[in-house]
Amino acid sequence: MLAAIGVTVAIVIALYTFFVHRVQSEWWRERTQAQNVITATMVHEYLAGVMLSDRHQEVLHFLQQLQSKNEIWRGRVIKVDGTIVFSTTTQEMKHATLATPPELFREKHILHGVRVEDGHQIAIAMYPIQNRASCAHCHDDKKELLGAIVLERSLEPAVATVARNRNLLLLYGALIFVIVGVVVWLLIVRLVAQPVHNLLAQMERVRAGDLTARVPAQSHDEIGRLTDGFNSMVESLQKTTEELRESHERQIQQAGKLASIGELASGIAHEIRNPLAGIGAAVEVLAESAKDREIVGEIRKQINRLSATLRGLLDFSRPSEPEIMPCDVGELLKPMLALTRPDAQKANVQIITECPDNLPPISADPQQLQQAILNILLNAIQAMPHGGTLTVRTDLHVNRLRLSIRDTGVGIPRENRERIFSPFFTTKHHGTGLGLAITRSIIEKNGGTIAVESEVGRGTTVFMEFPVSKQEASDAKNQSAGH
Repeated sequence: MLAAIGVTVAIVIALYTFFVHRVQSEWWRERTQAQNVITATMVHEYLAGVMLSDRHQEVLHFLQQLQSKNEIWRGRVIKVDGTIVFSTTTQEMKHATLATPPELFREKHILHGVRVEDGHQIAIAMYPIQNRASCAHCHDDKKELLGAIVLERSLEPAVATVARNRNLLLLYGALIFVIVGVVVWLLIVRLVAQPVHNLLAQMERVRAGDLTARVPAQSHDEIGRLTDGFNSMVESLQKTTEELRESHERQIQQAGKLASIGELASGIAHEIRNPLAGIGAAVEVLAESAKDREIVGEIRKQINRLSATLRGLLDFSRPSEPEIMPCDVGELLKPMLALTRPDAQKANVQIITECPDNLPPISADPQQLQQAILNILLNAIQAMPHGGTLTVRTDLHVNRLRLSIRDTGVGIPRENRERIFSPFFTTKHHGTGLGLAITRSIIEKNGGTIAVESEVGRGTTVFMEFPVSKQEASDAKNQSAGH
């Protein structure tokens, strides 16, 4: 950037010097020609006076005086035919003729211009001498012109002056270039290079992992805004990193708790399962001879409920590994919807399905996935005790299939949303709190994700996303490339 600024300044100074030199050259040329014309006018008036007084020889003396004072380089008085009558070069007098332009005696006005002689520029002025009535005693009164005054002035002094001025301009231009260069360099170092260097240094600290790095704001220009943006970005990154660290620590703690709970639940389930099986067998024997069969039936019902709870504990503590295979989500949904439709009809819940038939299969364990879908469908129906609408929709999002189940039930309060997937958390009067925890575990083990959006009084939507089968994704990619 500094080089570009230097080149720009140099070009500007060079152009300025060129135009000033050109203007000065023209001005000195015109000034010399104007002086030559003025001198020719003066000689014309002087010549008229001395010629009327018959002091002819003073003309040559006057021209020589002008030459000695460097007013002219050479002076001549010629006749109309070009014969030189007077000349500062005396050997020319009456022995040489001077070729004159035809328009000199035709147009009867002063001619001036520049010619080159022996490599030197000469300004020349030609002043025609008109025949006056007072000249009749010496000249034929029928002639309109008697001759002309030809004065030549060297342009070398003007050229030398222009050259000196040019050299001064070049010197001043060089000084200005140096001064401007130094000032620009100092400004760049102060306003650009130093702030950028500080910014790069802090960026290196951030790259090394130090998120406390900050760049002090020193200006309100573009560099200052860049500094503010960098500080805001690092501060946001630091905040996000701390949140991720805290979240990771919470997840580790939660995972540890879940592992402990799983081990404890597994042990308790095994300890209770065998005695419970014995109790169940004893109740079956008692049921054959018991008088109060209603009480025995209630005991059997509670034993079955405890057995279901124990199975949930075992499923949560020791989930089986999924058998991944291509699955058609639409086909998996049909039996689950058929299974839950009676409960929905009892609760006055209308089921709406929006599932296209042309969606690709996903990679998952079909049995585990049906278990997870069934849990969510049952929860959705139970969330609408006064009836409502249950909408099941499937669509495709960039090689991932999304399954959404939306109800118009009571919704989930904000304070409970982060806890709904926690084991043993439930708001139902009858429930273990393991359903959603098992559902989340199943979906994640099958490579999917689950998320919940809810608004109290308006309902809840559960989103599940699963990767499309690799073979189907590859075929779809090849088809799009072929098109």
